[in-house]
Amino acid sequence: MTEEILYVPVLKGKEGELAALEVLHPSIRAKIVPLIELPPVPFDHAKKTKAKTDTEHLDGIASRLSKFSFRQPLYVHIGWQDSSEQIEEVGGYAHGFLTKLRLTNIDAIPVVTFQSSQSYMEAAVQHAGAASSGFCLRMRMRDFKEEIDQEQELNRIQQALGLRDASAMDLVIDLEDLGTSPEYGLHTARSIFSILPRADKFQWRRMILTAASFPKDLSDRDAATTFLQERKEWNLWLALQRKPGALPTRDLIYGDYAISNPITKDLDPKKMVMSANIRYTSDQDWLILKGRSVRKYKFDQYFQLCEALVTRKEFCGGDFSWGDRFIEQCALAMQGPGNATTWRKVGVNHHLTFVATKLAKLSHGV
Repeated sequence: MTEEILYVPVLKGKEGELAALEVLHPSIRAKIVPLIELPPVPFDHAKKTKAKTDTEHLDGIASRLSKFSFRQPLYVHIGWQDSSEQIEEVGGYAHGFLTKLRLTNIDAIPVVTFQSSQSYMEAAVQHAGAASSGFCLRMRMRDFKEEIDQEQELNRIQQALGLRDASAMDLVIDLEDLGTSPEYGLHTARSIFSILPRADKFQWRRMILTAASFPKDLSDRDAATTFLQERKEWNLWLALQRKPGALPTRDLIYGDYAISNPITKDLDPKKMVMSANIRYTSDQDWLILKGRSVRKYKFDQYFQLCEALVTRKEFCGGDFSWGDRFIEQCALAMQGPGNATTWRKVGVNHHLTFVATKLAKLSHGV
């Protein structure tokens, strides 16, 4: 893994998000290691059962990933394995999934948690041995409860993975949703830093701090409105940088959830009412242009939304990223209007480019 990594976005494994990675400029791509959190098996609401088996689901994601010519490493987290009812089967399908990625030359780094089963960690060990990938430990808010001995748990994970130290493992400290209080994130981060076992004892390969604040949905906003939503995770990061001596390491890497919330709703597609919207990242906010129901007013609304966006001071210009070029051309009716997957690709591509560019300037003192 290259030493200039500046940014770890947590992505939900949706096709639009993965496609956004593929069209990143190579100079931006080199600064990013995405954490792909694999979505759970979809639910068939009509039949009231899983739409496919775990293995079929993972095979489909592996095939989707293999379509994109990733040239950077990926953290891969089968997140729903932590609470799987079929705990003994987890290792089998995780092993099959990681093997498929390895055979398609995808540089996958398996993510483990305090909740990972022994069979899952065995699959991660087998993959890391074959791919020389190392590991990633993801610690979320549940792992910092007072009754949990973090140092004891970290030692247990190291032993389960057959590691003498943490030099082959990256640590993700995931604050998840920062909520509505502007002070919550800063107090939480500093509290966690104070109880985290000393960095000199657990000499992590890398340490990443990630958080989120994008709303779970936009249903509480009126249709046909434009508004700003604070990027609390970015403002938290800037606040933390003002006291570098209080950080667990000077090389702490920034992470976020791009233009999504950590909680993914499993909605019945037949009952879901989606409104056209563009999620556009700016300095300290997201600029959100919300249209009306695409079921009633169709996707042609995006022509007008793009016309409005390109006149705004927040618009970075068509040359900034693939996503910005698409917006510019859609405003001229030369592209589009696309669909929900298209606009996730556009928004994520712009966001990743914007954040990586800002972080590069910060790292050079610009």
